[in-house]
Amino acid sequence: MLKAYLRVWLKLTAQQFQSQVANARGAAILFIFGKLFRLASALLLVYVVVGKAKLIAGYSLNEAIFLLMLFNLTQTISQLFLRGVYMFRQKVVDGTFDFYLLNPLSELFYSLFSFTDPLDIIVTTPYLIFVFWAWVNAGYAITIPAVIALLIIIILATLMVVAWHIVIIAVGVKYLEVDNTVMLYRDLERMGAFPVAIYGRLGENILTYAFPFALMATIPARLVFGLFNPWYLIIFALLALAQLRLSLWFWHRSLLSYSSASS
Repeated sequence: MLKAYLRVWLKLTAQQFQSQVANARGAAILFIFGKLFRLASALLLVYVVVGKAKLIAGYSLNEAIFLLMLFNLTQTISQLFLRGVYMFRQKVVDGTFDFYLLNPLSELFYSLFSFTDPLDIIVTTPYLIFVFWAWVNAGYAITIPAVIALLIIIILATLMVVAWHIVIIAVGVKYLEVDNTVMLYRDLERMGAFPVAIYGRLGENILTYAFPFALMATIPARLVFGLFNPWYLIIFALLALAQLRLSLWFWHRSLLSYSSASS
């Protein structure tokens, strides 16, 4: 079954890439340039803020840059497979979602993963290079255990991101509202580009335990800096599985209220 899902995903991704090459060759260059320009703008903001304040929530300039690079890498990886969420409302309105329900593969699979942008895969390479550059520049040794721990954190963050996107499209099934919900999520997500401690105790707890944004940068950065006990990842693993389970329950409950585009 997993092979079937993988083959379908690869086929859909290849078709998406062919469509981009055939119809909008210049758009790829603009997309990559836009991504790098946004990263440069965020980097400039960090230089201005931390450069003036000297420290932000106890982090030096080089540590804040490393945190920002981690955030952009984990955000890109977690969003890599979920571009289909942005088209989900239209698929419900025009009846495409009806065919998802009739398909032998999971309708949730098509709803989430039917539109993977190959350009996101390309962008992860420079982001990964920037992370290792910032890691070395911050003065911390790159060790195999630290890299493995970072990979585990990225996986846990991705599970939590998937759970929240399932909730978003479940809301879309019930109320035909996706765009504003996903934009609200993305606005909250950008808060993770800075140490979550700057938002106060309540904000820090919300961004750590309710949302996965602390896992995107603050927690992995604290692990590299020796300020986080890796055994606490067990708690986040249980939290990620619980959120995923609850989101799947909400998804199936939402399907019970779906009456198809024709009605």
